[in-house]
Amino acid sequence: MSEQTQTRAHLITLAAFLCFGLMSPMCKWAMAGGMITGVSMAAFRLCGAAALFWLISPLVPGQRIEKRDWWPLIIMSLCGMGINQFCYVIGVQHTSPTNACVITTSTPVFTFVLSALFLHAAVTLRKVGGLLLAATGALILILGSQLQGGKSGNVLGDAICLFSQLSATCYFVFFSGIIKKYHPVILMRWLFLISAVLTLPLWIHAVCSLPWAALGIPEISGTLYTVLFGSFISYLLMIVGQRHLEPATVAAYNYIQPVIAATVGIALGIDVLTWQKVAAVLCIAAGVWFISRKTKTQVNGGMESP
Repeated sequence: MSEQTQTRAHLITLAAFLCFGLMSPMCKWAMAGGMITGVSMAAFRLCGAAALFWLISPLVPGQRIEKRDWWPLIIMSLCGMGINQFCYVIGVQHTSPTNACVITTSTPVFTFVLSALFLHAAVTLRKVGGLLLAATGALILILGSQLQGGKSGNVLGDAICLFSQLSATCYFVFFSGIIKKYHPVILMRWLFLISAVLTLPLWIHAVCSLPWAALGIPEISGTLYTVLFGSFISYLLMIVGQRHLEPATVAAYNYIQPVIAATVGIALGIDVLTWQKVAAVLCIAAGVWFISRKTKTQVNGGMESP
């Protein structure tokens, strides 16, 4: 890969995580007035992204979903889109944008736990230490939310965001074969569409009862950003970045999300920066590094030692 291509891939991946990082404060801003709830925002994300991915799908090579893959695809849509996005947006409604973004960095920790429990992945002292360190970070964040309250965060919101990451991890761990089998755009159009249809009973009343005429600039612009940049463009940019960069490199960009979320959240007056949040980011980042770091024997193709 040429240096120019690699530089472009880094810039595209950076842009993707900037979009992700901005999403939680913009989403929170849109819901601050109380007219748009987490349920209606999740519906906008699912339906909007489904429409946009179907709109661009003629631009990529066509693929027919095999009959045996439909049931796994339905479960994938619930784990990766339905439950994940509903829980994340509802969590953002109750907690701070920074807390929500800090929690998203815990995905590699959940991946390690599920892989060890169900896929018999190697468990070493280093990885267990990383798990404990990341768990300490999550505990600091949640306890800090309980003590500070208000704009600093909310224990219920933090817990819901954690569950959304667990759901997303199931998507990556248990369905990697199908993820690799189909073109990302083809996969995304079906996953978002299936999720939107399956969750219809949960959101139809919330969307129909919205006071559309009363929606102002925060509600409209925040929702448009969440759908267009946080749920569509960010996914497209990630697809391009993941094709040219190592997974560990892509994962490293994940840690700019809390920085962006805190900066924008504080500027909008919907978040505050506390030492607990800083400590939580450092603990989770260190824990993920210990869990994800490859040893020399792994790099050379050998077995990892404890």
